[in-house]
Amino acid sequence: MNASRTLLAALAAATAFCAAYAQESSPEDAVANEAAVERKTVQDIVSEYLSSKGMTEGENTKRDGSSYYVAVGYGVIQAPLDSRSYGDSRVNAYNKAMLDAKAKMAEYLELAIRTETEHDYAEGNFGGNEEAERDELSIGSKIKRLVVAKLDDALRAEGLDPDAADRAARERVAKKQLNSDFYKKVISTAAKAEITGMQVMCSFEGVPAGKKGEIGVVAIWSPKLQAMAQSISRGGKLPAGVGKKPVKEQIPADKKVLLSTFGVQQKIDESGHLVLVAFGQAGAATDSPQSANAARNKAKMQAMAAIREFAGETVAVTTDAINAESVEEFENAAESYEDVSAYSQKVKAVAESLKISGIATIKNWEAKHPLTGRMVYGAVCSWSPESAARAQSMKRAMDSAASGAGAGATPQPVANPNGSLQGQGTEADEDAF
Repeated sequence: MNASRTLLAALAAATAFCAAYAQESSPEDAVANEAAVERKTVQDIVSEYLSSKGMTEGENTKRDGSSYYVAVGYGVIQAPLDSRSYGDSRVNAYNKAMLDAKAKMAEYLELAIRTETEHDYAEGNFGGNEEAERDELSIGSKIKRLVVAKLDDALRAEGLDPDAADRAARERVAKKQLNSDFYKKVISTAAKAEITGMQVMCSFEGVPAGKKGEIGVVAIWSPKLQAMAQSISRGGKLPAGVGKKPVKEQIPADKKVLLSTFGVQQKIDESGHLVLVAFGQAGAATDSPQSANAARNKAKMQAMAAIREFAGETVAVTTDAINAESVEEFENAAESYEDVSAYSQKVKAVAESLKISGIATIKNWEAKHPLTGRMVYGAVCSWSPESAARAQSMKRAMDSAASGAGAGATPQPVANPNGSLQGQGTEADEDAF
């Protein structure tokens, strides 16, 4: 079995929900199971994960009775596998996935919905100015004129003159039309909300063989996360709980897991204090040391940005959908049908400038992406109310000293572009949210 199959099996084994499938089986079953894994989409993996956790999209309740909200988001990796920008395109896909999750949260909080439905049916020819006015107002007629204009342009490109067509023939065809039926429904929705305290429960990466990859995220909001987000902007400490391992020991050592880990997760340190841990990644533009250093800095910026966004950002979502169709019947039993449906969505999130003290880098890592063979550089940063207080104390001491001194001073996998990939990032601590 080649290296890509071995890596795929390892990536699948890294997922928590796959533990349930770890049963003895024959070699034939193993091959069939591997093939099934390769066919899974990110949506399939996320659905299985939610099921394994007993979670559903929307409101959920923990064992202790506290509530939390789950939102799922997806983003497509648009760059081709052989592009140097593939690493950064993966980061873009994560950001799109998180934006998708936040948009769903904003729509859940409050959504303005507008609809407009129209059904026009006509037989015969009314004629006169009334018909001309109706024609000018008809969306179906406007669409038809646009189609005709495009056809005329195509004829001119072939050296033909569409204006030289027999107008009398056109009129005869028009007289043969028996009826016309036009239907449309327009749905418009809009939402705008301040989203604070939303973290990544778990992130997933899937690249089916020969297809574009996707990043999927399961995002969580809870009152405990909300309190942590408010402490970033307003200050103050949070009550401590039961201690766990030091945060550095909670960071996965497996680089395959780190490759699929994005965004912020709240953890509990050895003293029982809540700590935000942010994971950032970036690809290098070239193979030079300078480009590698820049990639490390970009990864750190991604992690810091995730902490800022956790503190709160304004998310606005506008969505428009048109379901429309047009049908015409003629005397010769001919029928003309046209679907003129359309859809668009715009999501925008803005996090204004906010001064944050106490962000520390607790781990740097680098690894080759198993499909591209290109290096991915990662940074893991942390923040807590305690680290913020220490940083602010140091700043006051330095400012005081500067003021007194006057004008002071200042083993990696091989490339396998034809393989497939599935990965799951490190999972958030359920006790921490």
